[in-house]
Amino acid sequence: MKFKDFIQNNPFRVMGVFTNDSSDIISTNNSRMKAFAVIGKVVSFWQDMISVFGTEPKRQVETLASSVAALSSPEGRLRSGLFWFMNLNATDARALAALARGGDLLEARKIWEDGEQNTSSLQNQLMCCLLKDPRSYSRALQQALTLYDNYGHEFITTVSNGFEVITPDKLMPTFLSEIIKVSDGDCWWWDKAVKRLGNETVDLQWTEAKATWHIGKLQDALNVAKTTEIHSTQDNYDIAVALMKQAEPHLKALKALNDGYPALLSRYATIADAVCEEILNREIEYYNHIGWFSGKVDRVLVLKRFCYRYAATVRFKDRCRLNINIVMGRSSNAPVFPNGMPDKLFFESDRKKRNAGICAILAALKERNTDNGYVA
Repeated sequence: MKFKDFIQNNPFRVMGVFTNDSSDIISTNNSRMKAFAVIGKVVSFWQDMISVFGTEPKRQVETLASSVAALSSPEGRLRSGLFWFMNLNATDARALAALARGGDLLEARKIWEDGEQNTSSLQNQLMCCLLKDPRSYSRALQQALTLYDNYGHEFITTVSNGFEVITPDKLMPTFLSEIIKVSDGDCWWWDKAVKRLGNETVDLQWTEAKATWHIGKLQDALNVAKTTEIHSTQDNYDIAVALMKQAEPHLKALKALNDGYPALLSRYATIADAVCEEILNREIEYYNHIGWFSGKVDRVLVLKRFCYRYAATVRFKDRCRLNINIVMGRSSNAPVFPNGMPDKLFFESDRKKRNAGICAILAALKERNTDNGYVA
């Protein structure tokens, strides 16, 4: 999602207010807009900045309800306020009016740059950078860093109506984590922006935010796998394959992050082993409880090797290696017994000996039946 698309649906914009406006104003605007929405009419505010976004905010009854809910708590106000404008002084009013009138982001930013640098000035310049294009993201990060380091406490209390929701040192990690969510993991431009900024602390916070996002996606996939109903042994295999496909890009990304930041190893190890164990357990259930057929070994080896590749702890890697060796010792043409299960022996040499013994017994039975006048 482009940041412009994300910002134009910001709850503050939907409610026709700035981040420093009170809950009373939000409530008044909501009542008015709901009354008009019922009869199919839309209320407009100059805060909509149609010239910037090109479209009006969505103000159906459902949209209004979700926006009010998002702004009903200090925490919600703060997260939404990270991505909307402030109007605290005469300079803000002049620049915002110019922005609403002509939609020129550069003109509005120049007004704020030429004025006093304070909480609202820095926040509003940040917003202009986010709305312009991805090449301005590094400048947005610099504005955010200056704002949060110098005016963090004032920003928090202003946006959250006086509540100290978090400490100022948590603002940048919160901002970065929201960026990851909006980008849905597609962070190429932001990676470049962080690198260009050249701040080691921000670089580490960005890496941790990306790791947290990937871990969250892995946990979601794991939860789905664990709660999916099983109706047949084939379901175990299907769930394992689905989990493997969903997890691999996130595990690969986490491994790459871990190579640069060893401090993330424990977080990677916990989720990686949990995912791999779920896949391995389902693969074992499938392997042991479904009829034997050609190609079954190849199927399960794909899952086993995936687990070995991404398992983090020595204990779990050893378990995966043992399972791979056991299956590799089996042959896809193992003899089928009345129960439909393959030979239980692990090694090819043992299987051949067992097969030779079975062949000898069958030959003896055939010879005996022939001697008695029966033809096998």
